[in-house]
Amino acid sequence: MKKKKDDEKPRSMTLMVFFLFFAFCISILYINRAQSYYYYERISFESAGSTLYANLYYPSKNIDFQDKHPLLIYAHGIGSQRDIDLRVTIELTKRGFFVAALDYHGHGESEGELTDIDSDTNIPAVAEDCSKLLDKLEKMRVYKENIDKKQIGLIGHSLGGMIVLQNQALDDRFKATVAWAPLVSFDPEELGISKGDKFEDYIPENLLNENNSKNLLVIHHVDDEVLDYEDNAELVHELTGCKLIKITESFGSPHQLISDKVLIESINWFEEIFFDSETKNGPITISYVINYILLVISLIALFSTVFYFMGYVSRYFDLKQDAEPEISVKSSKESSKNEKIKQCVKIAFYFFVFISIWFFFTMQYGLTGLFYASLVMLSLYLFIKLSVFLAKEKREKEKINILNIIKSQYDEDAIVYTIVCTGIFLGLYLAFSIVYPFVFVFPSNILSIVLALSVYPLYLCFEIFYRKILYPKLFFIHSEKSKTMIITTLAIINQIILISLNLSLAFLPAVLVFYVIFLLVIIKNSIIYAKTKNFLTLIISSFIIIEIFFSAAISQALGIYSVLYLFL
Repeated sequence: MKKKKDDEKPRSMTLMVFFLFFAFCISILYINRAQSYYYYERISFESAGSTLYANLYYPSKNIDFQDKHPLLIYAHGIGSQRDIDLRVTIELTKRGFFVAALDYHGHGESEGELTDIDSDTNIPAVAEDCSKLLDKLEKMRVYKENIDKKQIGLIGHSLGGMIVLQNQALDDRFKATVAWAPLVSFDPEELGISKGDKFEDYIPENLLNENNSKNLLVIHHVDDEVLDYEDNAELVHELTGCKLIKITESFGSPHQLISDKVLIESINWFEEIFFDSETKNGPITISYVINYILLVISLIALFSTVFYFMGYVSRYFDLKQDAEPEISVKSSKESSKNEKIKQCVKIAFYFFVFISIWFFFTMQYGLTGLFYASLVMLSLYLFIKLSVFLAKEKREKEKINILNIIKSQYDEDAIVYTIVCTGIFLGLYLAFSIVYPFVFVFPSNILSIVLALSVYPLYLCFEIFYRKILYPKLFFIHSEKSKTMIITTLAIINQIILISLNLSLAFLPAVLVFYVIFLLVIIKNSIIYAKTKNFLTLIISSFIIIEIFFSAAISQALGIYSVLYLFL
């Protein structure tokens, strides 16, 4: 390790400012959260042979006219998880409701697949997940002391809407239900489920009737682009005689139902049934938008602090600042205006080719085309590098020792620095997502950890493109910060293009989270590479990140793959 430099004091002060700003953002976020819930408990339980997870949120408000609190179980939409959509959590806990947000089969941390069948009851697992969670809650002290068993409700969105429809029909402990844009009708044979299988009997269109669907409210946008209004909302209304509310205006995607009216109608429904009044519990004020704004600002402050801290701690390591041998470092005189233009044209050309390959394969094969494209580009890169290597060996008439080239990449200080940076990145992110439950990402089983290795070519392809192809072309820029900013900008453009190429999946929150995390990792590695100029360190730092984030993504992809087409 190297000694501190003379400018340590101003850099330390800047770092302190980052930490203070982050602490300030977190404090405001917690003050805002305290208006809704003051505590949450992570719960695990068994359902159809799989371990599932939920968050139980404790309301900060007492209900003046009764001693105990209502309880709602919330089931999120497909491709999401229990801590991404916070609308129900924020708005209902601040009105005195306990809220249990569930990761049902094949989502978030939970194991299993959506098409699993409970071998003991011969009932689809998801049709029992809410009931199994309630079984778990009933054994807890907080339930016995604080929750009114006559005021238990369900609320779900999209696929979660289907799940709450199934659970309320099979379990009379649920006294009121709200389904947002629920999936009601589909052909089970298209999921690989044979005709006559018990699963078919539990599809909402075959299960629901007026006798098993009391106190049911369905809210659906008339222009829903994912689940057709007539085929789903009107069908469940015909089957059950439930109350149906049409939504004609919302922010963003109609299917997401981002509208104050949706929340207000939902709150009124539960309070009318539980309290015999829509006004007894006080006026309704919707504030989840403020929470999301504060949450985004806090996350920006978090990662800004992390990235600056990564640069700060580099001062304590003996990192080689010399460029890699393959990068031709030229003097400012040699880097003429024409030369700079030439390199910029090359960068633009390479970037265009890179994007074109992604475009071709995703158009041909969809999301899996990303992996095909990465394999093709890695093979092409290795072929070119090998050809250049052999040509150089023949030209110099001297056998080049590959082992020595690999050994030259070994730098103990660079490796330790990289591990420290990775630990900072992962540690602070996971700590934040646990303390403030938002997008907690962790693999649910060993199989997903093993399968995550299949994603490595995709990630490696990006790293090679940014570090080995584009970075050397920026030799005429002497500021490492400027180079990092350019690479980061290109990475952002690249991610936006990739999202647009898979726009049909953009309604899945997990997909958007995947792209954001991917981008953050690219930025993190840009900072590391600017300090170490060592590609080996990026490979090391990426392994743990891929095993955590991509394992979770693969686990969810496996869990929902069989029914994903229903929403495309």
